[in-house]
Amino acid sequence: MNRAPRGFYTPFSAGFSFVARLCDAVIIIGSLYGLMAFFDVYHSPLYQYAALVSIILYFLTAEIKSTFRSSRLENYGDIAGKVFFPWVLTSIALLLLGFISKTSIDFSRLTIVLWLLGTPILLTLERILVYTVLRRLRTRFKNTLTYAILGDTVNSRALTQQIETSAWTGLKLAGKYDELNSLLADLENQRIDYIFINYAADQKDKIIAAVMALKDETVSTYLVPDLLVSDLLGSQWIMLGNTPLVIVNDSPSYEGYWLIKRIEDIVLGFLILLAALPIMCVIALFIKLDSPGPVLFRQRRHGLNGEVIKVMKFRTMRTLDDGEVVNQATQNDPRVTSVGKFLRRTSLDELPQFFNVIQGNMSIVGPRPHAVAHNDYYRKLIDGYMQRHKVKPGITGWAQVNGMRGETDTIEKMQGRVDFDIYYINHWSLVLDLKIIFLTIIAVVGDKKAY
Repeated sequence: MNRAPRGFYTPFSAGFSFVARLCDAVIIIGSLYGLMAFFDVYHSPLYQYAALVSIILYFLTAEIKSTFRSSRLENYGDIAGKVFFPWVLTSIALLLLGFISKTSIDFSRLTIVLWLLGTPILLTLERILVYTVLRRLRTRFKNTLTYAILGDTVNSRALTQQIETSAWTGLKLAGKYDELNSLLADLENQRIDYIFINYAADQKDKIIAAVMALKDETVSTYLVPDLLVSDLLGSQWIMLGNTPLVIVNDSPSYEGYWLIKRIEDIVLGFLILLAALPIMCVIALFIKLDSPGPVLFRQRRHGLNGEVIKVMKFRTMRTLDDGEVVNQATQNDPRVTSVGKFLRRTSLDELPQFFNVIQGNMSIVGPRPHAVAHNDYYRKLIDGYMQRHKVKPGITGWAQVNGMRGETDTIEKMQGRVDFDIYYINHWSLVLDLKIIFLTIIAVVGDKKAY
């Protein structure tokens, strides 16, 4: 699958989100302590508690407005609203807590009032400054992404004009399509980051077909609706200028946790590799003595956003299947070598994939990557199958520790694996990753499903 390169700053969008959270926390604390210093207020521990509680409440309420989600297509008014709304809720909650706990009299009222009123202004100015810099970069053809338009309506023509006059979006037209099949064919040959579906409301069949087909792609999909369609869908929608966009499918955002997950992969990956190197050397020797062929087997699999990566494993078979047809290993499979049976049974054949983790095209925990041939087969049979590639694939995953390890010889089994993968994507946390790693160790010891 050949793709055009993404914008230079795109891989770091989650990192920007982490920085935004950090800056917001600094502003919330800094503005309070700055006012306390200005009015020479006694540094009671209550102010520290107020600052900590305000940050926690602000981050929690910010999720309601997706405050830290990428705002490439939103205007400054929307960005300001994303900051003001969470802070208003936070302020109300703080005042109620002070009233209920009867601690409000222990605070300087002038300091607290100015803090509650001034903080959202500072937060908004900070956010506008950041997005102004990003938009300047996009205007100068930095961090550009591509988009395609499906359908030809008044809305589609207005959208194209709106994007062309909004250079700050950093979007470049990849093509306009009247038919879905032409768009799907081009998705295999070029990078398209956004797709805007622009069929008229009376073209319901085309809208449904497009939405269903694009669920199996990793491209971010938006619907440019008539008002009737907007009312019926009930999906989250945003405004690009005067054009409404309904979000059908977009990349999940782990916000600042993207950095935490990468650190987790690097630290644990290096530690595991360091501990496993002696074992890997012994395994390599046994593979060489057991059967002719290479020690390592590299197979093409789909990674993040559907990119094809080469996943490393210890060779466990006499064949190196990586073509249009790849048969899954079955019980008593004659292709599996003597050493291979043990390696597959204990999952030691997966150890070289920690090199993939260090390289950055895999994670320790995530949806297991399938052979390209398997993906091409199952994506036609299972709705939303390719959504599991909206994150990096993993050496182990939520599906594997829930009994979905080994051969998937029925559509129902693969559907179950996909369901667990989607759950993991939507509920990711560092604690969940550590839980999966722990459960993997336990599962490998007693699992009978790996052949």
